[in-house]
Amino acid sequence: MDGVDVDRADILAFNFLCPGYNLAMQTWTIQKLLNWVTDYLTDKAVDSPRLSAELLISDCLGLERIELYTQFDRPVTQQQLDRLHDLVKRVGQHEPIAYLLGKTEFYSLQFKVSPDCMIPRPETELLVDRAVKFLRARNGEQLVCDLCTGCGSIAVAIAKNFANAEIIATDISSAALNIAAKNISAHNLKGRVQLLCGDLFEPVESRPGEHKFDLIVCNPPYVSAAEFERLGRNVKDYEPKLALFAGDDGLDIYRRIIEKVEAFLKPDAALMMEIGYTQAVSVRELIQQTGIFAEIEIEKDLHNQDRIAIAKK
Repeated sequence: MDGVDVDRADILAFNFLCPGYNLAMQTWTIQKLLNWVTDYLTDKAVDSPRLSAELLISDCLGLERIELYTQFDRPVTQQQLDRLHDLVKRVGQHEPIAYLLGKTEFYSLQFKVSPDCMIPRPETELLVDRAVKFLRARNGEQLVCDLCTGCGSIAVAIAKNFANAEIIATDISSAALNIAAKNISAHNLKGRVQLLCGDLFEPVESRPGEHKFDLIVCNPPYVSAAEFERLGRNVKDYEPKLALFAGDDGLDIYRRIIEKVEAFLKPDAALMMEIGYTQAVSVRELIQQTGIFAEIEIEKDLHNQDRIAIAKK
C-alpha cells in the first residue's frame, strides 16, 4: 500500500481477525497463535492476557493448557481458527472469557457459568478454606447454609472437601440456581446440596426444623454505588447487577444477614462472609452490635486485602 508501512504483525492481525482470511497465505501454529493472541489482548488491556490466550486456544483446540506447550508446532485448522477468531474479538471488547466458554475453575474444580450468575473469583477460595477448616474441627454431620449461592461454587467446594457436610444453598435468582443445579449434578452432590429459591433466609424460614446451622457462609453483593460506577467493563457490562450492587455504601446485604442470623445459628456455630477490601471496620461493627459472637476476625487474602469476616458464637 502506497505510503503506508505495514509490518508482519499487521499482516498477521489482518489475516487472523478478518473474516475470510486465507489459511494458505498464513499457516498458524499453536505457538504463533499463543504469541499473537497474547499481544493482541495486551494491547486491548485485557486482564491476564497470556492466561486468557491459553484458555481461549485450549478450548478451541480441545486441549489442556499444558498440552499447548507440548504441541507448539501443531498447525491449527481453518475451522478452529474460525471459532477462535470470534472469541478473541469479543474478549478484546472485554466480554468475560468465562461466559464465552460457559465455564471457569474455582478451588481446583470446574464450574458451569452464565451471565445469570457472577463468575467465581480466586479470592473467594479463602472463604472455602476457612469454612472447611472450621468444619473439620467439629464432630459429626454438619449442617451448612450458603446464602447468595449463585452458580453454587462455594457450596460445591465445601461439600467436595468435607464429606460430613449437608448444605442448603439459597439464592433469589432462579436463573442462577438453574446453573447451580447443573454444577451440583456434575459433581455428584445431588443428595448433599439442596437448592432453595428465595431472598437470603426466607426459603429456610418456611421449613421448620431445618433452620439451625453449624455454619453460615456467604459471598454477598457488596459493591457500593460509587464503586459500581468504577467497575471495569468486563464486570459492569456483563455480570448481573443483582449479584454485585448492595446500596449506596455496599452494606445493605450484610445488615440484613446480621439482623436475622442469630435465629439460624446453633450455640457454637459460625458466620463467615466475604467482604470488600474497605469494609472490614463497618462489617465488624455490625457483627459486634448483635452481642452474640464471642470471637470476630477479619482475614486478609493473598494480596493483603481484607477479605473474610469470621464470627464465632
